[in-house]
Order: sequence, then structure tokens, then C-alpha cells
Amino acid sequence: MKVGSTVLFILFFGVNCFAQYDIKGKIKGLSKSEVYLAHYFGYNQQVVKDTVIANESGEFQFKGSETLPKGLYLISFLKSKYIDVVLEDANFSFSLDTTDILKSISFTNSEENTAFYSFQRNMNEFYTQLNQPTLSVDLRKNLQTQVQQFQQQWKSKNTGLFVSKLIESSFDPEIPTYKGALKSKADTTRMQMYQYQYYKKHYFDGMDLSDERMVRTPFLQRKLERYFKDLVVQDPDSIAIDSDWILAKAKDTEVRRYIIYKIASTYENNPILGTDGAFVHVAEKYYIGEPALWDTSTVRRMKERIAIIKPLLLGKSFPKMHLTDVAGKEINIAALPFNYTVVFIYDPECSHCKQETPKLVALNDFFKSKNIGVVGSSIVRDKAAWKKFISEFNTSSWINGIDIHLNPRTGKEEFYTDFRNTFDVYSTPVVYVLDQQKKIVGKRIPVENLKDFIQYLESKRK
Repeated sequence: MKVGSTVLFILFFGVNCFAQYDIKGKIKGLSKSEVYLAHYFGYNQQVVKDTVIANESGEFQFKGSETLPKGLYLISFLKSKYIDVVLEDANFSFSLDTTDILKSISFTNSEENTAFYSFQRNMNEFYTQLNQPTLSVDLRKNLQTQVQQFQQQWKSKNTGLFVSKLIESSFDPEIPTYKGALKSKADTTRMQMYQYQYYKKHYFDGMDLSDERMVRTPFLQRKLERYFKDLVVQDPDSIAIDSDWILAKAKDTEVRRYIIYKIASTYENNPILGTDGAFVHVAEKYYIGEPALWDTSTVRRMKERIAIIKPLLLGKSFPKMHLTDVAGKEINIAALPFNYTVVFIYDPECSHCKQETPKLVALNDFFKSKNIGVVGSSIVRDKAAWKKFISEFNTSSWINGIDIHLNPRTGKEEFYTDFRNTFDVYSTPVVYVLDQQKKIVGKRIPVENLKDFIQYLESKRK
């Protein structure tokens, strides 16, 4: 289990649901050891709110006059063990035995947690029976029916509790039986499309996006990540449409901010080509377009990122890169007569660049056969290091450039290219692929994938 006190962007997420706390615990098998109280922030980040030391008998108390945000918490002990607890009524006590936590745990003065662990114990018993290898088909069906009946009864009994929302949010939607004909392959395809569309449309039905406590659970993050990974076509337009659809449902401010942040952070530097267009859409519409949700530094950062990324989206003309060749002559990339141009931006002293360059040089014959040119651009304005790199890695077949320009009036060297802010070079090497019109058709393509990528581009032109 990971417990951390620092969460990216945590300052942007306010808390409106609070509860003062007094939590007493007794853990058999624990003695003079630290115990942590933390709330979830998604499934892989937790925010520690209190730390105490248990006595010789495993007894401890979390107590504070300040208010804590409501949601799902974990109490961590013995380094690798923890329990989940609902912090709704924050004055309760519990006890457990580390030899069998689920069976032994009990709560006093906590309807939420009593219901929570009752559900878990019953479900654990059902799953134990269902996993019996000798279970007959009839018994399995009977048990599955019992599971459904139990869940319905439990939900009816505990309607109104936050834990009921938690359990509901973890379930997948049930797809109604397809009523169409199934006589052909086309019928099967239609059934599969119906199942996919229904499942996608109802995927968030069990998740209350109007309840800010959901931010402090593992379930919202899991839902979002699975939705965008498995159910959304990974192109910028589809991602943008689905982002807008979800955010139209998310009325609560904290939930809304969390979803915006998760989508934007997923696609800002996503390895899937072109999906940074979705980041631009989300950043413009929900960061710049809804500034009241954020502090001024966040809005400013987003404006800066958009200014860098937007001109570099697929289909945009490659920005002017001011370079001179080994003879000091200006290089005009826009005028290069190639079907495709590979722009390789590197640092002559970068170890990763030195690993990737021989792979790129090895494609010389392939590039020549396809009328593909390579522009190698050093971001370091050191002629000696640049020329040494060209000689050492035998890149003389490339168009080798450096951002050093001699001012004819003053005789001084000048620099014109801002590689970081114009070409988003925050690490090296960076690869861009340009078409004949010098529009961006690929970026950050791994060198070993360039041949396949260009063959793919060619196949689309036929």
C-alpha cells in the first residue's frame, strides 16, 4: 500500500464536506507501532491526515478538533496491512485481529462501516463457494442468483448510506438481453455493437457525479481510466466528445475539477499519436473557459502549455526552425524537396541521442528509396561538439543544422530558435515527421518505429 502526503494539484481541490473526528481502535497483533489515517485521492494516491502510536495492547486513538473531508479512508498499520473505513460519522471505534481482519473486524457507533463490512463478509463467503473447482453448473447458477438477491436486499436496506453509493459505483451496468435476430455474422456484429453502445452509455449510471465524496475514493479514478482506455476511440475528436459528455454530468465542483484534471493529465503527453489534441480541447474549454474553478497559476500554466502544443498538433504546418548548415548557409526546411522529412532534434552530449542516432542512420537506404530527407538539429550551440557528433555518427547524408547565425553587420553570432517553447523539446531526442507540404504528420515517434510508420502513411495515400 502506498501512503503519501503530497498529491499533484492537491491545492486545487477544496473540501466542503467535513467531520470532526474521534476514532478509537484496538488491533490484536499490533504493539507500539505507527498507525496512519489517510483518505483516498483516486486509487493510487492517499493523503495522510493523522499518525499515532499504538500502545502495547494495540490500542490507539485518532482525535482532532479540526474537520476532515468526508469520504473513504484507510487505516494503515504493520507496513503492509490496512483497512478501509468510511468517514461519515467520524466518532466511532473498532477492533480487529490481524490473523483474520475481515472475519474479526467490528464497529461501534458506525452504521456506515458496519454495513460496509457486512457486505464484504457476505460477498467473500459467496465468492469462496463460487470458486470451488467441483461446483456443479446448477449449484453455480443457484449461488449467482443468491448473490443478486443479497445485493438487492442489502442495497434496499442501506439506501441513504454513503457506503451504498460506494458499492454501487464499483458495479458495471447490466446489459439487457439483445432481442434481435442472430442468424448471420452481420446479426452478431449488430448485437455486439448494441452491447458496446449500451454499456458505454450506462457506464457511469452507478457513479454519483454530484457527490464530492467520490473524489476521495478509489472508484472514480478507476472508472475514468477504464472508460477512456477501453471504451473511447483514441483520436482527439472522440476523446473530446466523450470528455464533454462526462463533464456535462459532473455538476459538483470537486468532482468536476478532478475529472478535468485526470483527462488533461492523461492526454497532455500521451504516447498515442495525436491525442494531445484532446488535451488542448479540455484545457481551452475547462481550464481557460472555466477560470473560477482554478487558481491563477494553474490557468496561466495551461495557457502556456496550449501556446506550445497547439501549433504542433497533427496537420499543422511545421514552425520556422532557424538553422544553418556546416558551411554557414541558412536551411529552409519549407523548401526541401522530399516526400517526407524527418526532423531529429538532439543534444550532442545526450546519451539517449547517441543510442538513437545509429538506428536512424541505419535507415538511410530506406529513406533514399522513398525520397525521405533527415534534418538533424542540435539544440546545443557549440560548433565543435556539433561537428564531432556529425563525424562520430556519420550523419553526413543528413541535412545537419545548428542555430548559430552570423550577423553581417556586427560579425557576432546570434541565436533565433527557442527549441523548448516552439518545438516542445523538454527532453532529447525529439522526432517530427513532415509530409511534402511540411505539415506535421507524426511526432515523438520512436526511431525503431519510423520505417513502419512511414509505410503506414504511404499506404493511406494509395
